[in-house]
Amino acid sequence: MAQRRIVPLPLTLRRLTVSSTEPITPRMRRVRLGGPELREFERDGLTLPALVCPGFDDHVKLIFASSGDVADVLPKQVEQGIEWRASEALETRDYTPVQVDLERGELTLDFVVHTAGAGQGHGPAAGIGETWACAARPGDELWFVGPKSSTEIPDDVDWILLAGDETAQPAVERFLAERPVDVPARIVLAVGDESARRDFCLGPDDEITWVVAAAGDREILAAAVADVTPLPGRPYVWAAAESRALLPIRKFASRQLDTPKSHRDITGYWHLTDVEPQTAPDDRPQATATLPLVTSPVTWFAVRAALRSGLLEAIDVEHPRRSSLTEQAPLVDVLLACDVLLDRDGALWLTDTGETLLADEHVAEDFDGVSADQMLALADLADALGTGRPAWQVRTGQTFAETAAAQEEVSDELVDRSSGRVYLLPAITRLPVFTRQRLGFCGPGADVVADGVGRTVEPLTQTYDAVVCVDALANRTDEEVEAFLRDLRDVTGEAVVIESTSPDGLGGDPAEHALIQLATVGSAPRDDARVAELAASAEWTATDTVSVGWGTTAITLRRDPKTP
Repeated sequence: MAQRRIVPLPLTLRRLTVSSTEPITPRMRRVRLGGPELREFERDGLTLPALVCPGFDDHVKLIFASSGDVADVLPKQVEQGIEWRASEALETRDYTPVQVDLERGELTLDFVVHTAGAGQGHGPAAGIGETWACAARPGDELWFVGPKSSTEIPDDVDWILLAGDETAQPAVERFLAERPVDVPARIVLAVGDESARRDFCLGPDDEITWVVAAAGDREILAAAVADVTPLPGRPYVWAAAESRALLPIRKFASRQLDTPKSHRDITGYWHLTDVEPQTAPDDRPQATATLPLVTSPVTWFAVRAALRSGLLEAIDVEHPRRSSLTEQAPLVDVLLACDVLLDRDGALWLTDTGETLLADEHVAEDFDGVSADQMLALADLADALGTGRPAWQVRTGQTFAETAAAQEEVSDELVDRSSGRVYLLPAITRLPVFTRQRLGFCGPGADVVADGVGRTVEPLTQTYDAVVCVDALANRTDEEVEAFLRDLRDVTGEAVVIESTSPDGLGGDPAEHALIQLATVGSAPRDDARVAELAASAEWTATDTVSVGWGTTAITLRRDPKTP
């Protein structure tokens, strides 16, 4: 079966100016932007590439400042990518370009004006993107980065289902204009008002269904999608809307249409609690926020128990009577109180929150999985401090690295966490190490990087011109890092260590991350200097350090020539 493929793109900060604006509908405003930075350009001594935006749902990240000058919140452009700076004033919004015309030097964005009835984008619910778009005039500047990647649709698709609310319209319009796959399309779009309907360029075998639904309504859009008559062959399902409104569509795609993960791309573009729907997701790896239901340790453990015991899945399928769950009654009561379950005339149902816990494995990971186990290690932190052992080891009897080596579930999770390195490949693949003939790879991110340079990963049983270590240190204690690097001397005289060495401005709370890291491996996250220090203890010399973006560094180590 063909696979959906993510193609990483160079991450570049650009500044454009508004050339024109116009209303597309009373609920959609189009802004055209242009400028020399759409093409190859130079800034601060760097030659930066032209914009690449090949996918119909690629997105760019617009940069705003909630207060002060936007220049104070802009990321730093480095040769191999960007580095976000931490700033309370930084606000970003992701939007799908409707049109990209490098020959004309023009980029077109559409903004949903969901406060149209309250004024010109300045109502109490207007967000920063909408407010900017409604006030934009020719000559105004706009900063953005991206796209950082593009998704390629598998080549074995026979028809495509496109569904969503008004935030999905830019991607749908671009799909129909560019036709990345020449197959029939079934399109279902929900709008908040009849005035938001538009004329799209449909093909002879396409069909479109419009429905009117309030923002975030999950029933009307889902029902319209379920009414679509499947076409023969393998479908590709693409959907974008309010996150919880997509839950029944996820089920429909996997259960009724039987589409594998490789053939569906269903993304929550916004949450009902947001002040502003966005028109594209931020899919980069970052700390996952726990659901607002977690108001105390008791609710956290209650959700964990409901997931691990299979209670939520059973309720989703069977809708048992509340009175029949006598043994689980206290657990059910807490789940009802924190809005995971709903009592409908004595029968138990999942709320939107409960369905999210079942449908989104990244959300569930906060309660049942390796991340949750790392949280649990904090309970043993007090006993571990001062002993020289991490809290994880005190709790489990093994270091985290030993656990990963022994348990496939843990090692698979570390590989999954490193999968985001694919977005840094444009910078990583430019490192000089990849000119070496015999290369070895190791670490959870080894496969991603090796695949990106057309190499394969094999056990380090021979000698190599160089070894590329991707996230190989972060999950080890200091003592294990030194031992690992000493062993590496047996197979190579050069190593390139790719690790997160500084907090990323968009990567969640660095203080909480540091505490969990302390509990897991017994030390705070290591910066460049600390990695070099540990390498020196293992008789390596750090000779070069290159930022590849997102707080990640490639550190070149060479074996100390004075030692055998």
